[in-house]
Amino acid sequence: MVEMLGVIAPLFVLILVGFGAGFAPRFRQGTPYLNAFVFYFALPCFIYTSIVSAPEVGSFPLAVPLIVLTVTPLVAVGLYYLCRGLGGLSRDLAAPVSLAGSFGNVGYFGIPISVGILGPEAGLTAGIVHMVHNIFFLNGYPLVRTAVLTRQREGSAGSFSELWRMQLWPILRRGLLLNPVFWFMALSLLVVLTPFSMPELFDEPVAMLGATAVPLALFCVGLALHPALQGVRSGAVPLLPVGIGTVAKLLLLPALTWLAVLPFYDSLGPIWAGTLIILAATPSSTTAFIFSEQYDRDGRMAAAVLVGTTGVSLFTLPLIAAVLL
Repeated sequence: MVEMLGVIAPLFVLILVGFGAGFAPRFRQGTPYLNAFVFYFALPCFIYTSIVSAPEVGSFPLAVPLIVLTVTPLVAVGLYYLCRGLGGLSRDLAAPVSLAGSFGNVGYFGIPISVGILGPEAGLTAGIVHMVHNIFFLNGYPLVRTAVLTRQREGSAGSFSELWRMQLWPILRRGLLLNPVFWFMALSLLVVLTPFSMPELFDEPVAMLGATAVPLALFCVGLALHPALQGVRSGAVPLLPVGIGTVAKLLLLPALTWLAVLPFYDSLGPIWAGTLIILAATPSSTTAFIFSEQYDRDGRMAAAVLVGTTGVSLFTLPLIAAVLL
């Protein structure tokens, strides 16, 4: 476990640096621009480089998307209805708890941790799992929340065709057609699975940009901790749903993923199986905070779960990694 902590601890140091920088207003004000750079430039390049430089891992098991698209939605829906049943503020904040308690930081945390623990072969597997995971969340949550909020605001007055044309289709277009992560994923798979290759004049700058993704993204995670702490201190964020979201993200989701992996282990093998469990055990994503700010009009609950999962994962991730090995 001490060895695993050595792999993971540097990532938390970067988060602490970002948290310290967040006490200066100019850094907090720059957070949206830093996140935009990571999402549109650094992260796509990082994923591309991780995949094309990874050794081959054989075939792609169909159980992988089946597990991701079954276990994760079950946890998200379960969290939503659990918080709705608690009543009070927990009921009003059920959607952000559901999001933050199931949407993991599979890109910034998951890929480097998977490679560090399982070896370079995990670069390809983690990149593919990341793509499946993000297709679900980057489209699912905005679509569902937009539809629900529109229906609450307008009742049954508006037609579905109008809702699709004006709100839902633009979300899908941004999430898929205009998403640089998916285009770079497609390019990397083309390079890996076919004789096609990109010139060094492309690969080298992409690798340089990709090298900035993890440190800058974790720096942004540290910056995002400030609004969460402000929300907890103000009393606007009840601690019970924060605890529920944290436990669900760091313990329930990896445990259910492990159970789902067991029947398919022979076809998955240790790299695919280990990657699925490690990515399930990552703390909440900063995108959960951004989405909650945009679609729930208050990101403090998602940010509070982000704080809880980030802090506790310093202990749970090395433990899960040690058990896997």
